[in-house]
Amino acid sequence: MDLPSDIRASEVFSLFLDENLISLLVTETNRYAEQKLQQETTEHARLNRWKPTTSAEIKKFIGLMIWMGLVQTPLVRCWSTDPIYNFPFPRSKMSRNRFKLLLANLHFANNETIEEGSRLGKVLPLLNLLIDNYQKVFSPGEDIVIDETMVPWRRRLIFRQYILTKSHKYGIKLFKLCSTEGYTWSAKVYSGRDTSGRRQVGLAENVCIELADKLINEGRTLFVDNFYTSYKLALKFLQFKTHVVGTVRYNKKFMPHSVMSYPLKRGDMASREDDNGIMVLKWRDVRDVMMLSTKHPPIMTSTTDSTHRGRPPKQKPLAVLAYNNGKTGIDRSDQMVSYATTIRKSIKWYRKLALHLLLGTSVVNAHIVYQRVKNKKMEIRKFRELLVAEWLSPENSTLDDNRTKTRNVSHKLEIRTNQQGKPVRRMCVLCYRKRRQTAERQEAKKNVKKTTTYCSNCPNSPQMCLQCFNAHHTT
Repeated sequence: MDLPSDIRASEVFSLFLDENLISLLVTETNRYAEQKLQQETTEHARLNRWKPTTSAEIKKFIGLMIWMGLVQTPLVRCWSTDPIYNFPFPRSKMSRNRFKLLLANLHFANNETIEEGSRLGKVLPLLNLLIDNYQKVFSPGEDIVIDETMVPWRRRLIFRQYILTKSHKYGIKLFKLCSTEGYTWSAKVYSGRDTSGRRQVGLAENVCIELADKLINEGRTLFVDNFYTSYKLALKFLQFKTHVVGTVRYNKKFMPHSVMSYPLKRGDMASREDDNGIMVLKWRDVRDVMMLSTKHPPIMTSTTDSTHRGRPPKQKPLAVLAYNNGKTGIDRSDQMVSYATTIRKSIKWYRKLALHLLLGTSVVNAHIVYQRVKNKKMEIRKFRELLVAEWLSPENSTLDDNRTKTRNVSHKLEIRTNQQGKPVRRMCVLCYRKRRQTAERQEAKKNVKKTTTYCSNCPNSPQMCLQCFNAHHTT
């Protein structure tokens, strides 16, 4: 997507969480709360105080969730007035009870229209919207990688997985297609065996074809690990004009026995290539490494990462070096998502998965696009801080949304004073908002009218000059 160089972080994030997605969250959250209210509830239940949410409130809720990932504090303590915590930021945006109500009723699909037997029905509408937005904004380059990642989940779930090699060993398995930068372009949730209980045949091959369906026939290179790599997969993707590079298991079908069982000394290599250009090699390092490649010849090349302390450069197969570079996309994506986990405990698996996509994968994708547009590097934490500041900034606040609630309230200007009784001069909020529409933040702050008056009955008691006060309360 062609984006302007002066785009803001919140505007990039809005490309993924667009109005259609926010509207889905608002509609389904309100519907789910109404369905719960129709059931029997106790007299003093918090749900009895439910009021329908809006798009502006859902955006504020998402901004607070991103902020919680930065602070890493238990939810109960975020609104605490204890001097040890005492965060004024969340209290200025939303009350704790309202936040808990939204979190308890956050929903992504209509329970009454979910197909019977659909294990992913509660999260599928959200996942489809997100993937469509991911694919509209960014197109991967020549190298793409497919691998699985884990969304941590230890409670009971029929398709929960256990993968020993992952940092989160128990959880929901997610197949992802990423670029080398770590941008998640497509994803698929593994929901276990089908309803008949039969094991899916050719799962790895089908996942690769499904995720890369829109990227084939363009000369790309697909990097996969030994779970996916097979001779049939390489042959099929060659027909799609796509190379395949990946590690391979020694007992995989159609692999040359003369290569797989050949004894090697450290540093030696054995290989074979068929008439289709599919090359299989075995290289001895600390242990045996088996590779399949449709792109690289079986040659050794020098590396630059082993010249420490005057040692001679280490020789590695060209396919191994290419695989090590191409496979980093998934690892980089998982690493950046893990830096700010928002919800650490939950009793609803679909909500945990949805928040992982909304506040993890989407933020990482926005971070990559923002760096590409700005042509500069930025730490993921700095980007999250910038995103929270812009997403919850005064110009994006719900001052206009709350205007209808306060029309019948008596508004008047008062002079803001400090503890010593002296007037406090600040810039007019509404004047700043007008200038901010046509100027950057630093430029908008210059020459903004400053005043000592404010309206105590407006939300957040904004500083206002007399002209803006009259215009705001008469429209």
